[in-house]
Amino acid sequence: MAAVEAAATQSDIDVSQSKLTFVDEIRTDRLDTLWKTTLAFVLILAWLLLILAASSSDADASDLVLPVIFTVVASLATRFFLKADRYHVATWAYSLGLIASASSLTIPESPDLNTAAPMIGILIIFIIGMLLSVKETVLLVFLMYLSMILPAWILRGEIPVTTTGGFGLVLMAVATLLVTQVSGELFSIAEWALESYRKERETATKLHESRAEVEKSLLKQKNLTMQLQQINEELDEARRAAELAKQFRGQFLANMSHELRTPLNAIIGFSETMLNFPMMYDNVPLPKEYHQDLERIYNSGRHLLGIINDILDLSKIDVGRLEVEIQPVDLEPILKGLLSTGVGLIATKPIELRRETPEKMPMVLGDPLRVRQVLLNLLSNAAKFTEEGAITFKVVPEDERVIVSVSDTGPGIPPEHHESIFQAFQQGESGRKMKREGSGLGLAISKELLTLMNGDIWLESEVGKGSTFYVSFPRYMHDPNAEWETAEEHAS
Repeated sequence: MAAVEAAATQSDIDVSQSKLTFVDEIRTDRLDTLWKTTLAFVLILAWLLLILAASSSDADASDLVLPVIFTVVASLATRFFLKADRYHVATWAYSLGLIASASSLTIPESPDLNTAAPMIGILIIFIIGMLLSVKETVLLVFLMYLSMILPAWILRGEIPVTTTGGFGLVLMAVATLLVTQVSGELFSIAEWALESYRKERETATKLHESRAEVEKSLLKQKNLTMQLQQINEELDEARRAAELAKQFRGQFLANMSHELRTPLNAIIGFSETMLNFPMMYDNVPLPKEYHQDLERIYNSGRHLLGIINDILDLSKIDVGRLEVEIQPVDLEPILKGLLSTGVGLIATKPIELRRETPEKMPMVLGDPLRVRQVLLNLLSNAAKFTEEGAITFKVVPEDERVIVSVSDTGPGIPPEHHESIFQAFQQGESGRKMKREGSGLGLAISKELLTLMNGDIWLESEVGKGSTFYVSFPRYMHDPNAEWETAEEHAS
């Protein structure tokens, strides 16, 4: 607030100074013209008097030397002070010089000059009245009266006032009254005119500055618009390049996956045949020492095939080429198959498989293969990270969706990793610490598949107590199972 008031005060001072400077400039020009005119007139008059004195023996020009000197000195003094930017002092110098010039006419014992002094004084009063204020004009007129009476009275002991001169002194008083009245009004009108002109000039200046600012802003806006257009073009080019790179990447992954799966299927097929179908080799028994290595080859091949399939699915999703066939899906056979698969996944671990589902399972909308893939991925993760306890499948139907959850009693997932585990190639902290096999693609693919099927996935987890992954599917609205009862089945 103080800063605003200080700024406003400074602005008022600047305006006032501007006003004084402008008025003084006008007055200075007027006074400069006046002293030059006066000096020229006196010099011409002096020259004429010299010519007259030279041509006539009766003419005496010596009595006019002193008035001319005073006038010349006053004019030069006025010029000096105006050059020094001291208008007020220059005005007083000019006025006092004229008064001294008129008063010097009363010193010679010449009735003509003594009579002419008051008449010249009248002219001086009008000139002074146009230069100074009323108070200063009255003061100078009083000094003029004294200067016209005192010099002759002091030098000759008499007052040089004739009848005509006295009448001139009276006219000087009347002229003083008139000029003070007129000059006061003229000064007011002049001040008003000058103030109006100053305001008009300030307004014009501000408009000019505003126009310059507007032009500058328009130019700046034009430059910003051009920069924005250039940036948009660069972004479009970068987007096209990114899309092209994504297409090439997807095509590359698809080709590589195909090229890898062909020999990998052969490895898996031959190793499985050697382990499980000895009749293909004329029933020649396989040495027991080979069984363990072949089983490792077979299991590693299947694991690698799963990773390749995941990469292929992710590449198809990335380029928008993975298609799902949405149809009514019965969860009952999918869930039974998953529980059977889960028995093999937990192997010899002390883990109980639980099922908490309605007696009549609701139907959902989705792709049957992808629904099974998502739920199998959740079951595989639960079996992978759980060492003991239980893994529970739960189905909760709602009005417009069906929620399937898979809970485990594993190590749990810290809250800061709840989002990152759904990103490609990201594996939970527990998996890294326990050195579990996995590519970190399962949950990312599951999330993308659920998005394509208008579903969703999220989790709840507490470190040290386990995790629960929730999957929602759109419910099939023509589901004939309108009512159900919850039943619990246990499999080990």
